[in-house]
Parts: sequence; C-alpha cells; structure tokens
Amino acid sequence: MDRTTGRPGARRIWLRSAGTVCAVALGTLGTFGTLAAPANAAPANAANGAPANAAKAAPANAAKAAPANAANAAIGGTSGPAARAATPWTLRTPLSETVSTEFWDVAATGAKDAWAVGRKTDGADGPAPVIKHWNGTTWTDVPAAGTGDEPGQLEKVSAAAPDDVWAAGVQSGETTSPVVVRHWDGEKWADTAHAAPPEGWMSFVGDIAAFGEKSAWLTSFDWDQNSGASTSRLERWTGSAWQEVSLPAAPGGGEVRPWDITGTGPDDVWITAEAVTGDVSDPLLYHWNGRGWTVREVPTPAEHPTGWVANHAVATGRGSVYVVGKTNDAEAPEATMANQWTGSRWRSLPALPVDEANAAGADGAGRLWIAGWSAGGRHSVLSRWTGTKWATEALPADVTEHSEMSTVSGIAAVPGTNGVFAAGTAGCQSDPVMCGVVVSRDVG
Repeated sequence: MDRTTGRPGARRIWLRSAGTVCAVALGTLGTFGTLAAPANAAPANAANGAPANAAKAAPANAAKAAPANAANAAIGGTSGPAARAATPWTLRTPLSETVSTEFWDVAATGAKDAWAVGRKTDGADGPAPVIKHWNGTTWTDVPAAGTGDEPGQLEKVSAAAPDDVWAAGVQSGETTSPVVVRHWDGEKWADTAHAAPPEGWMSFVGDIAAFGEKSAWLTSFDWDQNSGASTSRLERWTGSAWQEVSLPAAPGGGEVRPWDITGTGPDDVWITAEAVTGDVSDPLLYHWNGRGWTVREVPTPAEHPTGWVANHAVATGRGSVYVVGKTNDAEAPEATMANQWTGSRWRSLPALPVDEANAAGADGAGRLWIAGWSAGGRHSVLSRWTGTKWATEALPADVTEHSEMSTVSGIAAVPGTNGVFAAGTAGCQSDPVMCGVVVSRDVG
C-alpha cells in the first residue's frame, strides 16, 4: 500500500496498527490489495478507497478506510444465482479502461451534468488525477489542470452548479504531500492556491463541499511522519482565498478534529468532528447558520473504550441530517451507528447492514444511502434507509461477474430526479488491474 487518507479520528491508534492492517490486506489480496481499503474520505487504495501511499503514511482511521474483516471479505463473497440477482443499479462506465483507474467520489447538478474524480496509474510515472464528466449520455475525460511536476490524485468533488464545481486531492511528493484544490467555472478546471504543509509532513483531504458562489468548505489535516504530530483544519472559500475557520470548543473538552461536510445552502452547513482526548474520540455535529455555530454531541449506541467517530454526514433537507459512524477502533470496528437530527431531537437508526459505511449520500428524492461490504462479501452493496429499515441492493452483474472485488467510495444525488450516482473501483479480472466504476439508479 502506498497512501491512505482515511479518518483522523483514530489517528494515534491507526499509526500503531497501520503496518499490520496493510500487511494483512496485501498478503491476503495479492494483486488486488489496493481495494482492501476503499474509502470515503479516502480514495481508493486499500480499504476505504484510500489514496496511494499507505505504507509511507497512514495516519487515518483505518476503520473508515477498511472494514475490520477486509481480508475475509476479499476471499469470501457470493457467487452463482445470488450474485446475479436482479438489481435496479446500472453500470455507466465499462470495465475496459486502457490504464488502471480508480474513482473516489462523484457529484451531480442534474441528470445531464455529473463529475467523477480519482486517479489513473500508467507506468512508472506514478498516479495522475482523473476527472470524468457526464453529459447525460456518456462519460468523457476532462483535463484536470495537473498537479505540477509531482504525481497526484483527486479524492473529493462537490458541485453547486454546472459552472461551480470543486475538487480536492493531494500531490504525492517524496518528502511532502500538499493538498491541491481545483475549481470548474463551466469552461475549464483551474488551480486555487492552498498552503503546503511543512517539509516532511503529509496532507490528507477530509471533505470538500460547495454551496454556491463564494461558499465552499474544506477539511484536511497534516501529519508529520517522524514525530506523529498532526494538525486538523477547517477552511472556507472567501471568493479569492481559503481562510481557516475555528470551530467552537467541544462541550466535554478535547481536541476538535473536523471531517465530513454536508448541507443545503450557505446558511445551512453541517460538519462532523471528533473531540479527541488521548485515544478516545467523542463524535460531534456542528451547524453553521450563516452567522454562527452550534454544536451537538452525537448519541452513541454504547460505551466503547476508544469512543466513536462520525465518518459521514448527509443532509436530506433543511434541519434534517444523518450522521453515520463506527467505533474508534482501527484494528476491528466492533459496531456501527446511524442517527438522524430531525431539527429538534436525535433519532437512532438500526445498526448498519454492512461492516462499515465506506460511503454515504442521498438520492434526488432525499433518501439516505450507504455503501459498504456485508459480512463475507467481496463486492460492495448499497443500502437505502426506507424510514423503518435498511433495504440492501447489489451492484449490477456487469461489475460483480467481471471483477474480483469492488468498493463504492462516493454517492451523490441527481437533482431534479429521484436518482443517484455511486462511484468506486473494481479489481478487474485482466489488465488493467484497477477499473473505475460508476453506477446509477433511477437516472434515465
């Protein structure tokens, strides 16, 4: 494994166990080890879709990046009639790229405007950012504005309008890995300046979210490979530069580490965070109303010695936001959690039907979706919250019957429809090794 950008929540634990996790994943999966850690806040490399360089740096919550039984998931799974069961999901990109491709996120503004980002790896030059655009008929490559002279990748994308799209990722330098941020103005992708970490530090993207002109938010953190020191940050786009924003203190104390971003507009922004004390993490949900912040403690199903992390937040309407997470245990996530803030109270959902949510999002009808591996499975499944239970659906046979394994790392609503896109990576059965996957449901 070369790099992971999982969660910062269990950073100290993950640093101690990263070598073990990577060794297990690689040893078990062989050629397809990069899928052992597919990611949401992380791109695709080993278990949570994490990007590339895990061996070099892995200060992230492995659990978000990799389900606890990733090794078992890789060699287990279904076959035969069960694997070929009918599904409402449709494969939109053929598993036939000429170079290895990984998709880590997807965003859409409508049925004829969507974006998928990730990386391509061809030869010894290292990874290069990949951006594909959907025009309602086909997915085509769009120049990504480059990452300078260094290899790099794009890990998150968010679209407020067809001419207002943001993407974030990292460069893969030998001694440092700065965050790169790109903006689409309707005609081209352009770089927006972002401060680089100190020499010897690595940067990791948490999330990026666009809410309209002059309203975009970014979370990231820097990690020193030598000392283990780290710095988390939240930034806001002012219209000309990225400006760091301080969140209010956690109700119970501890270092606040922001992560996932969601919302319905510039005055309705939600950010998950962890309040970290030692190796224990308490999940929080912050809300920005355009003037100030409020903070709420996220309820957890039970006590846990290392606490809990809030991996994903999904706003399905003004005042309605879902928070999905897991125990803060890098070696073996023991439990999952899902809660909805209704605008006046917390509502608890049943345990997730997957080992861990690698991705979460909504469809155009405002329904919550998650993706992850079910116990013993080697392909991601997608589950929808119906309001009373989880309804789980398989990826199309075009994916499951023509790849060794797969992961979904990004889910996005298609405004103006009831539909949804999901993006990820499959371990192809022939060269190239990695194939980017985009599937859709209820999109014409």
